[in-house]
Amino acid sequence: MAQIILSSHELLSIVQANARIPEQIVDLAAEAEEIRFRVKTDWPILKSVRVGMRFVSFEDGCMVLQLATNLLTDKLSWLVDRLVEPLRLDEQGSRWEYPRLYINVNRLVERQLRGVLVEDIAFRDGLFHITTTHPNSNGNSGTPEPNEKGTDSLNPSLLP
Repeated sequence: MAQIILSSHELLSIVQANARIPEQIVDLAAEAEEIRFRVKTDWPILKSVRVGMRFVSFEDGCMVLQLATNLLTDKLSWLVDRLVEPLRLDEQGSRWEYPRLYINVNRLVERQLRGVLVEDIAFRDGLFHITTTHPNSNGNSGTPEPNEKGTDSLNPSLLP
């Protein structure tokens, strides 16, 4: 298990450096407890929409972000749904349920980094606290199982 502590700026930098932001999202920035960005549209009158989101929780492997809503966005929730549609969240194992975005963190992480699972994410004192664990596929604490002869899985002829 490991604990990674990142500021919002650091987390966004990592996500951007690994090309995990859909091309429709631009001008991504962290401001205090909110992540702000614009979503580009194909609509002739409205070229983009400004959006603010806040971290809510980590549930079932998903980081939950909530749209900063107001009376207008609440009335136009169908418009927000149309903005989110081109992001193809289901392909990422994520989902949108107005006003919350559920991002499947482990599905994103496993594409770049094998052998690590995000177990928890908390946002405290302006920092993301990410707890990771080692996937346990063989039922033990992460120690490789010995082979039938009781030795480790290395080829004995390669040992000095």
